[in-house]
Amino acid sequence: MFLEKRLTLRPAEYALRNTLMIENCKQFLTAHSELKHVHIFGSMPTKLEPDTAPLIDWLLLEQKQVYSSKTHWKKRSLSHHPINHSADFRPDSRGIPEPTSSQEAQATLFDLVFVPLISFDESGNRIGYGAGLYDRFLAELKPECKKVGLAITPPLNTIPYADTHDIPLSACINHLGIYTF
Repeated sequence: MFLEKRLTLRPAEYALRNTLMIENCKQFLTAHSELKHVHIFGSMPTKLEPDTAPLIDWLLLEQKQVYSSKTHWKKRSLSHHPINHSADFRPDSRGIPEPTSSQEAQATLFDLVFVPLISFDESGNRIGYGAGLYDRFLAELKPECKKVGLAITPPLNTIPYADTHDIPLSACINHLGIYTF
């Protein structure tokens, strides 16, 4: 239902929300200059996910080490690879953008992970796509790693069906601001 609602955004509203979200991300990252190794997802335009390409290029200009994941569906896991430009992606068989690099990085390296989501609530819970891949990945991170959702939708009051295996976000950034949990 929340994905369907996001898919109704008109192109001008989608673009505006992305621009505002990116500006809020820059503000967050400027306040957290100690974060050097950043994991980010490549956006799926068919799902109107937040457009991460401008953020990836900005992160690289800011001398951050940037990584993204490849999905291993049979193992239900992710592997993580360096990104040198926002164009360093190609779609997998399901249309999910994956990094082109074969070099691999460990999840414990990351200081910050930008998390894809469909929606989030005011307590830091998120609605993902249901495969559990990011929950497994987030469980592998070092405890001090910041887990930050990216959204172009406002928060829900609560997500009543959050499970015990769901790992809450440290923060979420959308077009309206920065939410910390």
